[in-house]
Amino acid sequence: MKKNLLQILILTFLLSSCSKDYLETAPTNQVSDQVVFQTVDGAQTVIDGVLRDMRRQHGNANQHDQFGVKAIDLVVDLMGEDIAVEQFHWFGADYRFENRLAIDQRPIYAWSLFYRIIYNVNGVINHIGDAASENENLQKNLKAQALTLRAYAYFQLAQLFQQTYAGNENAPGVPIYTEATTEGNPRGSMAEVFSRIITDLDEAVKLFEESGLPQRHISNPTKHVARGIRARVALAMEDWPKAAEMAAAARQGQTLMSAAQYSTGFDNYTQQNWMWGLEVNSEQSTTYASWFSHMDWTIGGYCGFGFSRKSFSLELYKQMDDEDVRKKLIDASSVETGRLIPHKFAAGGDKEFDADLVMMRPEEMLLIEAEARARINDDANARALLKHLRDRRFENPVTVSTAGTELLDEILQERRIELWGEGFRGFDMKRLKQGVDRTNSNHNPVVARVMSLPAGSEKLILQIPQAELDANPNMDEKDQNP
Repeated sequence: MKKNLLQILILTFLLSSCSKDYLETAPTNQVSDQVVFQTVDGAQTVIDGVLRDMRRQHGNANQHDQFGVKAIDLVVDLMGEDIAVEQFHWFGADYRFENRLAIDQRPIYAWSLFYRIIYNVNGVINHIGDAASENENLQKNLKAQALTLRAYAYFQLAQLFQQTYAGNENAPGVPIYTEATTEGNPRGSMAEVFSRIITDLDEAVKLFEESGLPQRHISNPTKHVARGIRARVALAMEDWPKAAEMAAAARQGQTLMSAAQYSTGFDNYTQQNWMWGLEVNSEQSTTYASWFSHMDWTIGGYCGFGFSRKSFSLELYKQMDDEDVRKKLIDASSVETGRLIPHKFAAGGDKEFDADLVMMRPEEMLLIEAEARARINDDANARALLKHLRDRRFENPVTVSTAGTELLDEILQERRIELWGEGFRGFDMKRLKQGVDRTNSNHNPVVARVMSLPAGSEKLILQIPQAELDANPNMDEKDQNP
């Protein structure tokens, strides 16, 4: 009899919870829901466990490209052209689009990571009302966090395992689960998956507002985070008015980072204005299997030691203004060799391998609103938003005078520069229906192998893991991606 792959993944999660490296508890179908959700503290522990799992190392001790959601963010950026990989090593197969087939590690890892989030927060969503508590607001807040995390996981899955939403509404998305079950479901359409995401986020915002509780920790989602994800979703759906509305609401009360804050290395959330981040400490550091090991030239990880250096795109660098602090953070002293050393993520001398992980910033929300307003011909407000950001990144106040298509292109370019390395470029290329073009830059064809791809290429999406097709009675080979 077929059993869903989730059952295998949940068992793996249970075993990993015994490790000292993991949080104290990991909710599974092996643990009675009545026990876990007797108190709100139990439900909070489930949320804490999910957040911890989002930033921990998975696989064996020598698996250094599976360190939670930021490993997937790196894969998404490597789909594009803004990061040039100097040498084939960890993530090299992702850079070459050779790690996407049903038996490859990347789709298996992404599928297991995000469905594990969904399985465990489903327990919170469905049972938090049973928890003994005199604090109804805390119950609402915990359910809102769980709904936000479920929406985030489904949004990531939909973007990884299918082309962009707009124009593919009826295409197969991913299976939808709203209960903590191990019975396999068929692939829902993209429209159905996005409907589930929107419903979850709208309910989350409502519950956050009703609870009125402050953010417990930078890693805990809030109404601002829920609205921020809703803005991301609206952007993918090309619902420009909703994208503008949600992005503006998400950054309400938030301030943009100054040039000085931007230059501190993106390694410590206390030094910067993040809306959502994952704090890492010395007990939780994954050292070589970490985001900073692969992206930071200032510490002795894979990038710093030279095993798999990630250079800034020469093509993008040439388009940046010399007064831009973001350009000043790039060492171009070896540009003749194709090496452009980015110091956006620089933890050396500060947090080292204990560096924190950024998940959402108000600058992203500003750029979503600016793009959406430009697309509905609200050029005046779009220009004002773009100027507001650039005034925080340039030495002197700037003038923004473009309009129409030219203004939209400026905003999209600003998005590439501001959000470089944060896990957006590959998804942006898909939603903008752009192909990959690594030519006329510093990508080495020997390392990259793939220098260009047409828009909508099948190489831009992951295949469903073969183990899922084998185990799920409601899916078979005809459900597989190209």
